[in-house]
Amino acid sequence: MRTQEPLTYLLGQTMKLVRFKLMAKFKENNLDLTLEQFVVLHYINENSESTQQDLANHFLRDKSIVTRQINTLIDLGYIERTQDEVDKRKKNLKLTKQGLDMFDLMKAKSVEVSSELLDGISQEELTNFENVISKIQQNTGFKECLSCCNQAIK
Repeated sequence: MRTQEPLTYLLGQTMKLVRFKLMAKFKENNLDLTLEQFVVLHYINENSESTQQDLANHFLRDKSIVTRQINTLIDLGYIERTQDEVDKRKKNLKLTKQGLDMFDLMKAKSVEVSSELLDGISQEELTNFENVISKIQQNTGFKECLSCCNQAIK
């Protein structure tokens, strides 16, 4: 008799498989950014004039890690850092035209992957799944951290 896997293991394995599928779709379409970089582009797109500190706070990441990610995206020409008009110490982040184009392409491919993943799943099953996932997220006590991430994958 097979023992039931812990929820954390099942969720982790599922996310790993989804990540592999999404990254394969990106690679197949010559989109050479990571899922983490895509999520950063999404956050900046949804939150105009966000700062590195905003990103670090939102994703519960160390500011130095976020700085490296931002510097890479700046070097690639996808985002730009500008000085805030009011607080000169503050640096705002925004997508460049090239960054917006890349984000739009990646988002379209993530929508394709979502459709593929939902193949054969009824609306009732999907609704039940979304309700269960929402409750699990709420039970973590950190659901507010995921608002951008959830939208990026849809």
